[in-house]
Amino acid sequence: MRLLIFTKSKIIILLLICTSPALFYSQAQKPTPKVMFAIETYAYLKGQSAALRTIAKQFPDLVPKVRAAENNAENPFIRAERNIERFLQDELTATEFKIVKRNIDSLINVQLQNPIEKQKYAIDFLEKVSKGTHHIADTLVSKGILSFAYHDSPHEEINDGHIKTFVTKNHPKAEQTALKVPIPHSWLAEEAHMPETVQQFTSYYGTGNEKITIVVFDLSGQPEVILNEKSILEMIPPESALIRTDNVKIDGIPGMMVDVEKSLGNADDQMKIRMLQFLFTQKQKLYCLQGSIGPVASKKNLDLQIKKYEPLFRLIASKTVIED
Repeated sequence: MRLLIFTKSKIIILLLICTSPALFYSQAQKPTPKVMFAIETYAYLKGQSAALRTIAKQFPDLVPKVRAAENNAENPFIRAERNIERFLQDELTATEFKIVKRNIDSLINVQLQNPIEKQKYAIDFLEKVSKGTHHIADTLVSKGILSFAYHDSPHEEINDGHIKTFVTKNHPKAEQTALKVPIPHSWLAEEAHMPETVQQFTSYYGTGNEKITIVVFDLSGQPEVILNEKSILEMIPPESALIRTDNVKIDGIPGMMVDVEKSLGNADDQMKIRMLQFLFTQKQKLYCLQGSIGPVASKKNLDLQIKKYEPLFRLIASKTVIED
């Protein structure tokens, strides 16, 4: 967890190393990485809000600057804090969430119990907060804020310009390809094991169960692939179920969107993954931009999750550029 503190010369981030999740709450099962990610981000945001209140109280003449900083930071800071509270209330019991809040508040009070020594330190801090997530050097903190700021509407992260562009050109697993694919800034790039998978990205900086995967199949020496519902049915493995298809264009090239659900594991412990695959062919290669959710228990209905993430997956496909 990270909290804001004031020092004699500057404001720094204090890294509190938590040896056990029991610092926040006690439960039989270990909390998921996404829950812990949310708690750490929540602690940072609560600490920042408390620091702003401390400045306003100690330096009344800085109240207008505090209000301006809060207004400039409303998106994504306040939005992220609100969404994390809702997320934790869904993931934790009411008692566990109270313990989380109480322990964070206690740590904040300890860090802010001493007065700020100079007004200049407070002014410097206000200027940093006004810059939004750009002032946060800690990658986990900035990615956490962005992740939860757009928790309720993932595609808006790209619409608001928080993008990193993945380029396939000169990639060792994608020779002679040249795609530029926009990826939400808060997602974590990870190496993929399958040879055809160029790169994958995982939501909530690697702690979520949503993924974006870029796959390239070499069709050299094979019959021409014509994408339609019949050919798609022939491509998907028997453990997968085709839900729907849709005609799309990727950088002007006709393609298909395929909604597929794939079963994993055995009958006693069966899981599943829901995938939206955006397929197109060019120069003897089959490209697949895949957005997926899972794995989850086979009985879980993923319709609401797909409805939530489909605008993001479609936006990524629509903004993908094919370079000559």
